[in-house]
Amino acid sequence: MGAVIDDCCPEPVAGPVVDARALRHAWTALGPLALGGWPVHCGLGPQHREETLAVLDEVLAGLYLAVDADGRLRWLGKAHRDGGVGARLRDHFRHPERARVFAGVLVVAADPFSPPQAIKAAEGRTADLIGLRGRMGPRTWPVVTEAQWLALVTAQSALRVGRPRPAGAGSGDRSAAPA
Repeated sequence: MGAVIDDCCPEPVAGPVVDARALRHAWTALGPLALGGWPVHCGLGPQHREETLAVLDEVLAGLYLAVDADGRLRWLGKAHRDGGVGARLRDHFRHPERARVFAGVLVVAADPFSPPQAIKAAEGRTADLIGLRGRMGPRTWPVVTEAQWLALVTAQSALRVGRPRPAGAGSGDRSAAPA
């Protein structure tokens, strides 16, 4: 899991209980970039942590909502990098104050070919829809207008773009055609 940092930060402030409304906002914020089924609660307690992180290593992009034992939001974050959500949570667990309070996580997976700025915009949009700004201590989320968010999350991702056809396969390329 990497080196543990001494209690360097205050314990993350408890936010609202993560309910269907909060999850719907996270799902909606990803728009057409959302993948997979409805998020389910995955345990992050000591008995489930490694198993959960191994599963979340497969989720390369998305939003995650870390909750405490009472289901209150302790962290809204995004992942869009090698190792995905599992690696991002391992980063959090290097902070003992987070490792103590993160009891579970709910993940809204995103198309791994999504533009990183779109995932970032979805994180900010989720914070706004849930009403987190100013409620969870010094945490900050990306600020985007509704128009910026919409333009980013509706842009066509690389996964949905067709592969170019090889030369001479009816693609209009005449260079391979016999003279």
